Amino acid sequence: MDRNYSKLLNKVKELTNKGIEWHHHYLPPNCKLNTTAKHLIILESENRIWQAEFDEKPFAKLEELENLFFNRVSR
Repeated sequence: MDRNYSKLLNKVKELTNKGIEWHHHYLPPNCKLNTTAKHLIILESENRIWQAEFDEKPFAKLEELENLFFNRVSR
């Protein structure tokens, strides 16, 4: 299960298309900064945070975000 990833991805695409800087973090369940028992992807931009939760490590989602972050794919 993934919760909120489509919203997070839409926000990434919107920010990217507007030329607004953003970055993301991946927090596994055993990370001290992660207060949940889920895998988290956190998006930060414009002093705001968006979060998506996953039951398993989201390899494909992380790769998708990395490609957008490094402009390796079309928006």
